[in-house]
Amino acid sequence: MGKKAEAPGQISARLLDEVEQLRTSLESALEENARLMEDRDRLSRRVTQLSQDLQAARSAPPPAPPALPSVEQGQAEEELRVAFEELQVLTEELEVANSSLQQANHELDGRVEERTRQIQEINDTLRATENSLRTIADLVPDLLWRSDATGHANWFNQRWCDYTGWDKEELKEEGWTNALHPLDRASSLAAWAQAMAAGTVYQEQHRIRDAQGDYRWFLIRAEPMRDANGTILAWFAAATDMHEQRTAMEALQRSELRFRTLIEGMPQLVWRAVDSGQWTWSSPQWSAFTGQSEKASRSLGWLEMLHPDDRDHAMAAWTRAQQTGSLEIEGRIFNAQDRRYRHFRTRGVPVRSSESSLLEWLGTSTDVDDIVQLQAHQEVLVGELQHRTRNLMAVVQSVTARTLKGSHSLDHFAQCIGDRFDALARVQGLLSRRKGGLRVTFDALLREELSAHVPLDADGRGEHVTLTGPAGISLKSATVQTLALALHELATNAVKYGALSQPAGRLEVRWDIRRPAPGECRLFVDWRERGVSELPAPGAEPKGGGYGRELIERALPYQLNAQTSYAVETDGVHCTIDVRVPSEDSEGGGR
Repeated sequence: MGKKAEAPGQISARLLDEVEQLRTSLESALEENARLMEDRDRLSRRVTQLSQDLQAARSAPPPAPPALPSVEQGQAEEELRVAFEELQVLTEELEVANSSLQQANHELDGRVEERTRQIQEINDTLRATENSLRTIADLVPDLLWRSDATGHANWFNQRWCDYTGWDKEELKEEGWTNALHPLDRASSLAAWAQAMAAGTVYQEQHRIRDAQGDYRWFLIRAEPMRDANGTILAWFAAATDMHEQRTAMEALQRSELRFRTLIEGMPQLVWRAVDSGQWTWSSPQWSAFTGQSEKASRSLGWLEMLHPDDRDHAMAAWTRAQQTGSLEIEGRIFNAQDRRYRHFRTRGVPVRSSESSLLEWLGTSTDVDDIVQLQAHQEVLVGELQHRTRNLMAVVQSVTARTLKGSHSLDHFAQCIGDRFDALARVQGLLSRRKGGLRVTFDALLREELSAHVPLDADGRGEHVTLTGPAGISLKSATVQTLALALHELATNAVKYGALSQPAGRLEVRWDIRRPAPGECRLFVDWRERGVSELPAPGAEPKGGGYGRELIERALPYQLNAQTSYAVETDGVHCTIDVRVPSEDSEGGGR
């Protein structure tokens, strides 16, 4: 592989280092050359001095001091010869040094020229690169800026100026902070100071004001530039416009919050799933109802909360849902609070992408246990209504036939049948007004019938009537109609012919509960009329046709297995009825 290319800064540093080395070498050569020249000058001065001394010695006159001995003269000549030789050697060395110096100067000039050319090329490249970077910085959509190591801004790209409407001088130092939203400024500057102190990356989101005075959200990220020793030299930062993403995310979060609030406020149990019933999420209502955590309900964990008999049915419904595109399950889900299973109707629909591919399933489970119980109760009521209707029709048929038989005219028949139908209607009204499965009570039935003939107060007392007995004695539904007709006949006869038809007459009705055997509960009614005059003679035809007496003496024992008595005593009618009623601890009994 080729040698890794050097960066322009590295090349420039290397060239400057080489120039410094050449300068040092040149200075050393110049110092050596100067030393050689000093030695040559010193030897030259010595040779000159010796030459002058020798010449003076040879040319001195005779009367002068005696000449030097021949030995001294020879030494001087030898010393002069040696000096000349040294001078010659120094001269040769100096010539060599000058030649080397000239060659070094020539090489240095060439290398300096070459290095100067390379530095010029690098500077041109750096200027071109800087211009390119400046152009790129102005073209990018981000807001770019640079600060020194202390955090003071000293450069901004053109987009910063175009966005804020300020020039670069206004933005430098701390001026750019004035463009921050007042609500974001303190937190952003505190985070900026913390990043500078720690030398870590700075990343924040805040709003920046544009030239029109509007604010937009930006993601700001700044990183430090370090030298070889790790010292921070500057900070470079970029602000990316994320206003649309931020507002869209906030809108999505608000929508999700509304959706979650809606989901958690629903009475249904809400869930999400993928194919084959693999749950991925369940609402808090599921956990609150079943006691199973959301994590435990994932995958097929929710099946544990279904009744064991409904689990296979539920999985079969999921299998069908893959083909039909809809899910419907009827099953029982465990209720942790009541410790029992309740009926739920579960429905799910697929969520598809724009390409119609299945993403997931969304569904709800609705508590229909009350509806199921009501439907079951309705079936019982319908059955009871049908039974009662058949009984009523039989009673109507029997009453009609018996009334027709005992009527001596059509008008008499119409009056009698109307009164008896009114009595049946009152009974049906009592039956229909029952709430929560409560039975009709005897005291209510008695007051209802007597009130149709004579006025009674809230306690059941009237001018000629006294009612005495415990309240709330329940009657079987099958007993009410026949017993009501018997009371109606007694009351009608009393109003027409008996105690309630005469000023001195008096009606007393007493009742209580008797228990002749364990588990057996019977109602005993004592109907007694007093102060009645003009009673029919013994063996005479009873007034009113005798239907009431026949009903009491024959129909009640036959239909209700009752024990009855009916007698016309010296001052009025005396009737007793002994009939079985539900015990107090029964939960409804039969019809």
